[in-house]
Amino acid sequence: MSDGAAPSPIPGLDPASIDETRHLLDLLDLIAAERQRLHGGDEQGAVVRLLLRQMIGGDDRGMPLLRLAKLTGCPRETLRRKLGPLLNRGYLVQDEAGRYRCGAAYFTDSASARQRILDALRQFLPPAPRD
Repeated sequence: MSDGAAPSPIPGLDPASIDETRHLLDLLDLIAAERQRLHGGDEQGAVVRLLLRQMIGGDDRGMPLLRLAKLTGCPRETLRRKLGPLLNRGYLVQDEAGRYRCGAAYFTDSASARQRILDALRQFLPPAPRD
């Protein structure tokens, strides 16, 4: 016997669960888009994460290309080419000794990206209970 409702397009999921899944996929798409916008490819993202972890650890000297290539497993010249767009946008800076570090533009843009992701999370999650 049918209640007139359309069957779920995903077996075992009711319409509310499908809607929640759709919102989660939207959130994951947003995170992926922000990651791509900020980091570009995987090697670029790995470099930014390495440099950020170094800074968070209290070391702001940056890293030379050879060290970054060893840590990422990417050939040095390939990595140099892939870091070019991040240097051009000011997301990375290179000092006179050739060490790379995160630039001011990265921190500005990543703060905006974090805010967009937090806003999306707030829409996805139920409101916190008030005491």
